[in-house]
Amino acid sequence: MNEMMDTMAPAGPVTAQEISGELMEDAGMQAAQEAATLEAAIREGIAELFEDGWTQEELMALSQDVGVREAVAKGHDVVRAACAYLRAQMQQMKSPMRRRAVPVSRVSGAGSMMQGSGIEQMSDAQFDAFSRQAREAAMMGRKVRM
Repeated sequence: MNEMMDTMAPAGPVTAQEISGELMEDAGMQAAQEAATLEAAIREGIAELFEDGWTQEELMALSQDVGVREAVAKGHDVVRAACAYLRAQMQQMKSPMRRRAVPVSRVSGAGSMMQGSGIEQMSDAQFDAFSRQAREAAMMGRKVRM
């Protein structure tokens, strides 16, 4: 048993610097592996967006956006960050130019509307003249409007 203890124990006294150096190396290796994994995920997400029809200009604009960079840094997927980016772009486009219906005039600009029909307002002589003109126009094949 003593032989086992001798093989496990270090040859000399271990300093705090040596231990922290080993931990830093382990942390550095782990950080490098995480960075490589993150980089691969980013490349894969960009390739998906490119396959979906995104142009190079759109991808460049996406990569320069601060919100997208923060989302990816937090660990979000690139495609999810792109969706958030598109939503934000759509909101920016909608808010300043809100489309509204064309205003409808409820009262004509020429004056007040006549109450009742025009025929009821005519005298007998006016109605006879109108009736004669309407009959002649109808016989000629023209439309008669009242």
